Parts: sequence; structure tokens; C-alpha cells
Amino acid sequence: MPCTFPGDISVETFLREYWQKKPLLIRNAFPGIQSPLTPDELAGLACEDDANSRIVFEQHEQGHWHIQHGPLNEDDFSDLPEKNWTLLVTDVEKHVPAARELIDHFRFIPDWRIDDLMISYAPEGGSVGPHTDAYDVFLIQTHGQRHWMLNQDFDDTCLQGTELRILEHFTAAQDWVLNPGDMLYLPPNIAHYGIALNECMTCSVGFRAPSISNMVSEYAENLAANIDQALRYEDPDLACQHNPAEISADALARIKTIIAKQLSVDDESLVRWFGEFSSESRSGVHAHPPEKTMATYDELAASLASESIIARSPAAKSLFASKDETALLFVDGTCYTTSQVFAKTLTEHREIDVQQLMASVNGQADQRALLELYNCGCLFIQ
Repeated sequence: MPCTFPGDISVETFLREYWQKKPLLIRNAFPGIQSPLTPDELAGLACEDDANSRIVFEQHEQGHWHIQHGPLNEDDFSDLPEKNWTLLVTDVEKHVPAARELIDHFRFIPDWRIDDLMISYAPEGGSVGPHTDAYDVFLIQTHGQRHWMLNQDFDDTCLQGTELRILEHFTAAQDWVLNPGDMLYLPPNIAHYGIALNECMTCSVGFRAPSISNMVSEYAENLAANIDQALRYEDPDLACQHNPAEISADALARIKTIIAKQLSVDDESLVRWFGEFSSESRSGVHAHPPEKTMATYDELAASLASESIIARSPAAKSLFASKDETALLFVDGTCYTTSQVFAKTLTEHREIDVQQLMASVNGQADQRALLELYNCGCLFIQ
């Protein structure tokens, strides 16, 4: 799909000069933008059991900074002060399919790196304090005005007595007031502080940056799960040693060889693990099966014959990796072996032309994958 960047610079310029390097402010990147949700709709979503929501108070009887986790209720909103608080809801696009359109503007970055769309609402003075994030984020002003202050050279000491990671000492080196349509890009580990100047809403498109520790441990756990449990440590050439309490150099060398062999990175197992790892849901939100599932592929094909569009569930991330003449298709943590044409057709757009999709089906593996994806709700009739 063609790559375009919101604003007056090219994707290539942005990636070369700004991505993971330095902040970028683009005025009027989204002319006439409207928030995917109104304030009342955002509050309603924050009350849902499966929504990830919270309210951050700058001044509260329980401390200077306080956080209230959702799900929220009507009483929580009726008791709010006039100013100095912020409502935040993450993974909005997984609940509101239309919100995915805003994320689609950033698909020049690989889909596996895209995390979620967070929407915040704040009255005057609302903020979450000066802090840093370990990931890239695009901050898009959709209503009102927010004053952003930044510093790349800062003291990382955090305030005590609050679960929020708020910087204790913060001085702005740059600052801007963002108006509706303006966008601010921030690479990881930039200290930033945004304060609502009036009633405002901000959309934050965040990008996943898994820790190296997490990737290594997850990959090792995946390898361990596939090791034959009957295999045991063996030392048929054991020799008598002077002190039996000593862990010998020979034993350590043997253990090192065993572990190195089991932890070797095989390309085929790596791509399968990484596809499943990076496509599985981190939010706990999953696709819902349709009211009527299909027993066979032929039954599904007959049902789709009268439809024009089928859509991918916003709750299920879809990725693929080419493998010889086939592809490994990953949807919501599950791997399917399919044809490349089918995998590419399924993942290129959120809404898929039914005739084009059916024409891409080539063989029983594609038929089986399409049937399973429909029956689990990862594909649904638009």
C-alpha cells in the first residue's frame, strides 16, 4: 500500500531524520479532524468491563497525584472536580472500529510495531504529569488546546508516594501549544508534560517496543515448551574427582553445550514464535464469534456470495511472513500456513473486497484458515 505521512514531509524524510531520533511538531497535520469519540462516548467506554480506563487526578484527598482505575461508573463522573484531572482510555480501536482509521495513517510503520490508540479527555489543568515513555508516540490534538513541554536532557528521579512515574524535577527546553489538527511526534525516553489549557481531547497512537528481556524470556519459554521432557542430563564419561563438592569445569562445559544447543536460533522456529508473539492480544480484548458459525467452507462461500465487503476485527492483529511459495499467517497469536496471495489479500486492508478475497483462496489450507477466522470472529461481515 502507498506510504504517506500526515503533513508536508515525506515518509522517507520522517523515518530518516526523526523516527526514534528527535521530536517533530506538524501544524495542521489533520485539517478538520474530529475525535473518533465524543467526551460522553469516551466516558461510556470507560465504564465497560473490558475497557482499559483510568482517571488521573493532580490534586486529590489521597495525595498530590492519584490514579483511579476503571471500569468506572456514573458516580465516578458525577463527583469529578471542575479541573485538574484527565480521563484516559487505551485500546480504543479494539472497541470502536471507526477509530482504526486514525491508526491507518501510520501504516508506513510495520503493523507488528503498532500498539494502540489511546484517547484522553481533560478539563482545564488536566495532565498526567511530566514523564517519559519507552515507546514512540504520535500525539494528535482533536479538540481544545494542550500545552506541551519537552526536554531531552532531564533528571529521571521520580516522585515517591504515587504509582504514577512522574518526574520530580522537570524543566522545559521546548514548548508548544497544540490546536485541533496539530500533531506532535515523540521518540522514546523524551521527558514531556502536557497540560490542558481548556477542555480538550488528545489521541495518542502508540507503538509497541517489547523489552529485550521480555523477548528473550518469551522465546526461551517457547523453546523449552517444545523440548522432549524425557531428555535428561547425561555424563557417561564421568571421571572421579578429588572433592565431590566441586562443580567441575567438565560439568560446566557439558551444561554450556546442552543449553547452547537448545537455545540456538533457528530461522523457521523464530519466525513462527515471533509472529505468534507479536500478533497476540496484549489488552485482553478478543474478537467475538458470530451468532451463526459456518460448518464448512462451502457454506461460508455461499453466505459470502451475496456480500461485497468483509472486515478484519480491530481486536485481532493480522500479520504474515513469506515462506518459500507459501506464507505463515498470524492472527491474534495463532499461526496458519496459507498461500502468499491469500495472506497478503487478507492483511493489506482492514476492509476487504469479498470477491478479491475469495479469488485469492487457493487450496484447502486457505479454505480452512478463512473458515476458522470467520468462525472465531477475526473476520466479520461489514
